[in-house]
Amino acid sequence: MTQAKTSLRQKLRVAGFLSLHILLVGVVVGWGAVRFQEWEAQKKLPQLRLNPLKVVPRYDQPDIVSEQDLAQVLYRLRPQFRGKEPRINHVDHALRFWGIEATFDDPKCTSGMEMRDILLDHRRFHQVWGSETKPLLVQNQFGIRPRVQQGEATSSHEDHTLATLAEVGTPVDYPVVTSKGETTLAAMIQETLSSFSLNQVEYEWSALVFALYIDQPQDWLTTEGQRVNFDTIADRIMRQKPTKGVCFGNHRLHALVMLLRVDEQTPILTKAGRENVIGYLKNITQLLVKNQSEEGYWDKNWDGTKLETSFEKKFTPRARRVLATGHAMEWWSLAPPEVLPPEETLQKAGHWLVNTIKEMPDSEIKSSYTFLSHAGRALALWRGKFPYQVDLSSQAD
Repeated sequence: MTQAKTSLRQKLRVAGFLSLHILLVGVVVGWGAVRFQEWEAQKKLPQLRLNPLKVVPRYDQPDIVSEQDLAQVLYRLRPQFRGKEPRINHVDHALRFWGIEATFDDPKCTSGMEMRDILLDHRRFHQVWGSETKPLLVQNQFGIRPRVQQGEATSSHEDHTLATLAEVGTPVDYPVVTSKGETTLAAMIQETLSSFSLNQVEYEWSALVFALYIDQPQDWLTTEGQRVNFDTIADRIMRQKPTKGVCFGNHRLHALVMLLRVDEQTPILTKAGRENVIGYLKNITQLLVKNQSEEGYWDKNWDGTKLETSFEKKFTPRARRVLATGHAMEWWSLAPPEVLPPEETLQKAGHWLVNTIKEMPDSEIKSSYTFLSHAGRALALWRGKFPYQVDLSSQAD
């Protein structure tokens, strides 16, 4: 009898032990299934909105630039690119500058729609660059993208062309014609979402594309397994030395401003994330105010560090100053009021830009067109307009 009871207890223990293990296995399997679903959801790329969000001018300051001066400056910066082999970095800068709405009476000028066709239609690209030139749009493992930094027939920076298309309002279903066939702009956006890395050399324009096109922002995983959202992207941008990056760091600052402006339309930053960006830009503004020259411009060392020009071969001093000053004035023109400098700072910079651009010879305007496009756009935005909205008819004579 005792042996029977002992045997029964042993069987019950074994049964209980097995039940517990079965339960634990079930929990582990269930947890694994949930984590797998979460992982798959994170790997899924964010949904895109049909039309990119639009960030519009928010100030009108005639003390910075008069209507007459604005018209004179913009007239000098018309996109006179009609003809063979227009540099692609000039085309996409001019498209961003003038917008797809822009048309010109001057037969030498290319309209906004024509510039976009050069970038997105291989047939048009083939016409202006010839059959010997490699296509601008190419296929890689993630999708369709422009070739970058491979000569004058390619884009100048990672995702610069795509960011331009976003800023001028190109919908995701807009047709794209490559040398291999037809697709839509959505394929190019999905490529940059898939290939994006927080460690890539240039990420300023990628951030801009994501902010303007992603609908209902969510975390997602890069192909490297990095969790990405707009707070992490903003943190990545703010980790850099102030002047580090393209155009003396100003494109990173512009990207931060655009994140703030998009966040005003649809929340993409956490409250803490937004406060961090505002605080960072306030500190940047203090540096710029402190280091503005008496004449009103900034140079490549706008953060107050020693000006190093011993290896400077790319730009003349005037070109560097227009670049630094025009870019700063552009991101300020879109920034929230709490990060702006005193009026005197803006006025001195605006007047210096106007006078300098008026004096530049045509040859220098042509060679420096990319960063002059930022200066011209900045001056228009400070009058509450996009450049295509400024009447140039008084300058035709």
